[in-house]
Amino acid sequence: MRKKGIILLVFCLLLAACGTTGHRVRVESDPSWLRPWERPYWVDGVRYVPLRTADGFREEGLASWYGAEEHGGPTSNGEVFDMYRPTAAHKTLPLGCFIRVTSKVNGKSTLVRVNDRGPFVSGRVVDLSYRAALDLDMVAAGVAPVLLEVVPAVPGGSGPGLGPAGGPVYTLQVGAYRDRETARLVSERLGREFDWSGVREVETGQGRIFRVHAGKFRSRSDAEAARSAVARNGYPDAFVVAQ
Repeated sequence: MRKKGIILLVFCLLLAACGTTGHRVRVESDPSWLRPWERPYWVDGVRYVPLRTADGFREEGLASWYGAEEHGGPTSNGEVFDMYRPTAAHKTLPLGCFIRVTSKVNGKSTLVRVNDRGPFVSGRVVDLSYRAALDLDMVAAGVAPVLLEVVPAVPGGSGPGLGPAGGPVYTLQVGAYRDRETARLVSERLGREFDWSGVREVETGQGRIFRVHAGKFRSRSDAEAARSAVARNGYPDAFVVAQ
């Protein structure tokens, strides 16, 4: 299995191979107003143009997975790759977006967040973390045919929005904290994983608490899938609320 990560090193932009060698890779310097991971890049003579938006995106093809050989290494958005978190590499989807990956072998699905680039292997459309591969029961097989569907997020802002046909928008309450600074730090971390995260101050009979919310989803099923992913990532008490 192969993948590539775009990283910022000192003041130079480059594409670094994570666990693989022998690829000719470069990132285009223009247009300069784009962030490094939004810019077109080349791998082995092939040019890839990252999508700016991906609502409605669907794709079918082969999924592969990567794990221990790259555990602890950098991903394209600067995160540390954790094989036990539900993440994925894709060649052009916006980094940070969520995709539902459904196995065409057994019908199992998992929700993952795109934080890396790849796989640069002919015929493969996504490279899943070990955790995601476990969810799809494809670890032993190594590759499996899948359907990718981007899970749409309601655009940011702290106010409520409307889902399809004026229905509710769903979000996750990830935690409730007595300490404002703790809540702020949790929200800041979640803000790197979701399009929106915020802290809501609430007076209760037991005193003031700070609730951390993250994500905005147009359907409860999408929100529940995100809740499962968040629970696996260290927030087991997260639950879905309608705005």
